Amino acid sequence: MVRHVPPGKAAARRTRRATASSQPSFRMTGCHVIIIGAGIGGLAAALSLHRHGMRVSVYEQAPELREFGAGLMVTPNAMHALDFLGVGDVIAARSNVSAGLLIKHYRTGEVLEHRSHGDAYRLKYGAGNFQVHRADLHNALSAAVLANDAGCIHLAHAFTDLSQDDSGVVARFANGVVASADALIGCDGGRSAVREKVLDSAPVAYSGQVSFRALVPAARVPQELQTPSRCLSIGPGRMFLHYLLRKDSVMNIVANARQPRWEAEGWAIRAEVSELLELYGDFHPQVLRMIESIEPDGLFKWGLRDREPLSQWTIGRVSTLGDAAHPMPPFLGQGAVMAIEDGMVLGRCFAKASTAEEALALYERARRQRANAVQLESREQANALQGSHLEHFNPGRNAEERGLFDYNPATMPI
Repeated sequence: MVRHVPPGKAAARRTRRATASSQPSFRMTGCHVIIIGAGIGGLAAALSLHRHGMRVSVYEQAPELREFGAGLMVTPNAMHALDFLGVGDVIAARSNVSAGLLIKHYRTGEVLEHRSHGDAYRLKYGAGNFQVHRADLHNALSAAVLANDAGCIHLAHAFTDLSQDDSGVVARFANGVVASADALIGCDGGRSAVREKVLDSAPVAYSGQVSFRALVPAARVPQELQTPSRCLSIGPGRMFLHYLLRKDSVMNIVANARQPRWEAEGWAIRAEVSELLELYGDFHPQVLRMIESIEPDGLFKWGLRDREPLSQWTIGRVSTLGDAAHPMPPFLGQGAVMAIEDGMVLGRCFAKASTAEEALALYERARRQRANAVQLESREQANALQGSHLEHFNPGRNAEERGLFDYNPATMPI
């Protein structure tokens, strides 16, 4: 059995020096935290913990550090955190400022609602609203984490078990590695193995929704379909969203549809363009032309999974974060955003507390009610956007109208 040695004293000193100018004192500087999962939430947590003077070891089961998926919205509440963590400028430089959103009737193409644009958000909330390629966000976070500690991310480590006592927590991995620390955070997604080990929760279940996604070079998309650059068409049991990424160079396409069954496993199953054309055959011609622009091997699908909200995220020295704590349906565009908020607040709680247990109790108290509520509100929003009576159009309340953008995870009281 191989025992993994946590980062040495030199790395801890570098982290402390890097954060000393803006965080002059810490009650628990040097506390060592294990993070299971190197997705957006895990890396945001690692960066925040580094920023607040902690030592971090991130364990990822994949053999290489890369992010799957396509586009996502980074709304002002998350941008506050990314700005604080030093990666906001990188995201802004690579991404599209959010355009005004047009919501259209699925069959006629009639504009049902026009929502405000990203510049208005910056003026109102003090942070921008961006259309971001998921890989760009992931790369910015991982580069910042590795700049703090080049050896803190460990790939090809599949988590299998953990134990904890008054002195710390021990994690075990399929390759025989055993790692110890003061605390452990499960950031390993909706099928979280950490959650299964420590929390009594309902199993993962198919939500009744299938998501189709594609990235299309903008050059393949007819020019007249690129304006407006963000458009949502809604109809009975289905919605179709497209928006531009990477400074107008890539079109992100997302189609979420209610489907009675889903048996396949995986997050990136290839789908045929003809399948999507058939499913959306009664949508207006602009949607069909957008689907036709997708490259033959460029369409993927997966069944959206869900779990009931947890009444408790934390047991002793172990807690959960992001989808491991609150699997987030996509209908408010807050999945990655809530994970970033979690990560930002986690680091602040460790800086404020005097023990790991106290830090995790603070974290759960600060985050559980908000994130669990957004999880339920996202389900509710699906019903509004995929309703069957569009002649009485009611798009529900979007994330801004629900007050979610008013939250600043870098400054909110904890």
